[in-house]
Amino acid sequence: MMILGVVRILQPVHGYDVRRELLSWHAHKWANLQPGSIYHALKKLTDEGALRELGQEQVGGRPARTRYEVTPKGNEQFRELVSTYLWELEEGHEDPFVAAFSFLFEVPREETVAALHNRARFLQVANEGMRAAYTSGWAVPDQKPANVRWMLELIIARNSGEIEWCERVAKEIEDGAPFVSEELAIKWKAATGNDYSNLTNVVPGR
Repeated sequence: MMILGVVRILQPVHGYDVRRELLSWHAHKWANLQPGSIYHALKKLTDEGALRELGQEQVGGRPARTRYEVTPKGNEQFRELVSTYLWELEEGHEDPFVAAFSFLFEVPREETVAALHNRARFLQVANEGMRAAYTSGWAVPDQKPANVRWMLELIIARNSGEIEWCERVAKEIEDGAPFVSEELAIKWKAATGNDYSNLTNVVPGR
């Protein structure tokens, strides 16, 4: 969708300019799009009939560049994707942290607490970088579409929420909150015969 959209805006356009525009939007930070995949995606969209090649241009000693435009099929596909994704909430992003966190009781509490603080620091650094770009004038209206500025605001807001969550959960774990309730431990024991009392005990705060 991102590539189709940029080609629609700039067409006829070279793949290099599509890549440069998407990088200037920081799309690799908030969309499932890696810079190295853009040329492959352009070829795939062309093979599927969503884009059309308009020949090549060569300036000076630079390599020849292929120009692209969106086909009627691509226009229809793009509008359908935009209309669909504007109304969708996709849950369960493929973040390995979420999978690992599901088994946090398998590692020492101290390690879990340290990992949560570390994640919060990484998110804070990311927010500082985006705020610096935002306040430096990088996202002013005459340089970037308004949606780029709004997307940065969304990422900062999401990161800020997760930072608060990391710090709060780290504090609860550090204070010894039990990992499972006694009722759940009894249910698991009835099903497996194993003892889960170590997961229900409240550990004294450190």
